[in-house]
Amino acid sequence: MIKVLITLFTALLALALPAAWFGMNYSAAAGAISTKAEVKAEALSQLAASTPDLWRYNEHRIRDLLMRQPLDLNGDTARVIAADGDLLVEVDGKPRWPVIHRSAGLYDNGVEVGRVEVIHSIHPLLIGTLSVGVGALLLALGVNFGLRVLVLRAGAAVKALDEERARAQAILHSISDAVIATDAGDRVDYLNPVAEALTGWTLAEARGRDLSEVVRLIDENSLEPIENPLRRAMHEHQPRLFEGSAALVRRDGSSVAIEERAAPIVNEDGKVVGAVTIFGDVSAARSMALRITWAATHDTLTGLVNRREFEARVETALTSARNSDLGHVLCYLDLDQFKVVNDTCGHAAGDALLKQLATLLQAHLRDSDTLARLGGDEFGVLLQACPLERAERIAAELMAAVGALRFSWDGKVFAVGVSVGLAAVTAQSESTAALLSAADSACYLAKEQGRNRVCVYRSADVDMARRRQDMDWTSRLTLALEQQRFVLYYQRYRALGSAGEQHLEILLRLIDEQGAVVLPGSFLPAAERYNLMPAIDRWVIAEVCRRYAGLTESLGTPLVCAINLSGTSLNTEGLADYILEQIRLHDIAPASLCFEITETAAINNLSRTAELMKGLSDNGFRFALDDFGTGTSSFGYLRSLPVNYLKIDGHFVRQMDKDPMDRAMTESINRIGHIMGLKTVAEFAETDLIIDELRAVGVDFAQGYGVERPRPVPDGPAGPGPSAAPPAGSEPSPRA
Repeated sequence: MIKVLITLFTALLALALPAAWFGMNYSAAAGAISTKAEVKAEALSQLAASTPDLWRYNEHRIRDLLMRQPLDLNGDTARVIAADGDLLVEVDGKPRWPVIHRSAGLYDNGVEVGRVEVIHSIHPLLIGTLSVGVGALLLALGVNFGLRVLVLRAGAAVKALDEERARAQAILHSISDAVIATDAGDRVDYLNPVAEALTGWTLAEARGRDLSEVVRLIDENSLEPIENPLRRAMHEHQPRLFEGSAALVRRDGSSVAIEERAAPIVNEDGKVVGAVTIFGDVSAARSMALRITWAATHDTLTGLVNRREFEARVETALTSARNSDLGHVLCYLDLDQFKVVNDTCGHAAGDALLKQLATLLQAHLRDSDTLARLGGDEFGVLLQACPLERAERIAAELMAAVGALRFSWDGKVFAVGVSVGLAAVTAQSESTAALLSAADSACYLAKEQGRNRVCVYRSADVDMARRRQDMDWTSRLTLALEQQRFVLYYQRYRALGSAGEQHLEILLRLIDEQGAVVLPGSFLPAAERYNLMPAIDRWVIAEVCRRYAGLTESLGTPLVCAINLSGTSLNTEGLADYILEQIRLHDIAPASLCFEITETAAINNLSRTAELMKGLSDNGFRFALDDFGTGTSSFGYLRSLPVNYLKIDGHFVRQMDKDPMDRAMTESINRIGHIMGLKTVAEFAETDLIIDELRAVGVDFAQGYGVERPRPVPDGPAGPGPSAAPPAGSEPSPRA
């Protein structure tokens, strides 16, 4: 029967295609010929209307309209036949037989005066129909063969489907995820072996049971029962993924962390006939995620909360203080003498000490409090819902516990202390950053007052205000460096003996945010304390080298520029290389620069200072020891420093005309300097009388307001210009 149907279908296909092709093309050709006859009849009707009596005798015009306008004949035959049947004109394109005829009437004011007939060959159409028939026959034969092959393969397909079903069963048995299939009523229909292992149910035991009995889900955090996403997938007709931390309660009552997905099974009519849920054991992955989260919020060495997490908890405490009457206290702890342990026994010992201290401090805090390691040897404590008075007692207990600790390493015993700063977290607190800054300020003040003590931040405290002001300067100075708001001044020396090369000292000023000139006494202490001086000193060195040519054009040559170097700059790597690079860049002779180093800075790191000075002196640079006489050491260390100039501290100079002791000190320093072959410079030479006394003593150079007020350093060849210095008495020394 199937073979008969196939034969009939293919025969119909072989006949129907050429017949349909011929019919459509014949209809199209007939329509085109009719249109051509109508168009040419319309054109001839216009001719007839324009010359009613003569149009039929205008054979040339009629023939032209038949052949070309408005449509070409393209091989068709066209005739014009009068109303009485006479053939007026014929344009014979000699169309090949067989042909079709189509005609259209000619009218003159509504009266038919003739007709136009067009004859068209359908020979190409027959040839095309024959070709289509051959193609249709071949197609029918191919379809017949294909259908017969499909019939032969149908049985094989059924067999393959059975094999595919068996293969799917094998895949479901071998995958690592658990797979459970249910019917439309949520009754279990299938479990793969992994699902059997995870749930504790066998397929035979679970089949026909409600899914909620076999797969019991709870929230891993709250342990509350949760809905299986399979029901939502069936209800919404789309796959669902459980969002949250789900755990599967197994048949024996134990639980395992899982990640579950569910999808509905829909038949051809769009009706849900069941569902499939897939889940896997993610206990290891979830445990790893928890460890990663813990590492992001905790210090790996001590196990305490890290700075980022601590700041987040302070932010939360600040929010609670603003929304309630609860007050909290922030503590900042900085260990004293911890560096001794690191330097003596190494970082392994320091790490062991930090671990002991973390355990010790945690033992003296409540469960609600937060202890954090903020970095290095600094710790933070957030005391929740704690009055400031109680916080002071807790801080004292922490300090006492740390002080009582004796740390032993490799037979050595160490004692450390801790300085503690407290800041109250109240509704009036500005921000987390302000709170941390306040506690840090209080801790720093505790260190300044002798270490191993507790200080409470109070905004009205003068020392605390100074500390906060210094901290504010750090950001302002950093911004000033970026915006190039530092400016240079200079102050010349006066030679008190024979004239020689000119000397001047470079002085630093700052243009503040409002455009006012700020003297260095306001910002240099903060720059020293927060290690900003190395960057500022390098800026000064580069600017002096860049402007040196302008100074020499203004003041003449030879010219020696004295530049102050801070104690922190002396300890930075690469300073000597930076100086050499700048003089090469600007083509300056090394002897044109003299670096001033204070006596205190030189003594604090004598070996490092001597090494730096020796290296630069060998390259031709000069050095001056500034503020000499204020230190506590003897003149002996001068033998190890390659100094060219000795600057006598201005405190001995400014009253030497009135105080014999100051005059004797000035004279002694000058004499020792000359014995060692050094030139001497006296600061604070503010009157002619003092300058005369210095000349009498034998000092080589005088510097101060009595010689010249500071002037802006020129940026080019222009002269020095009028003095732009502050009023007299506003600068305590020429270095200011």
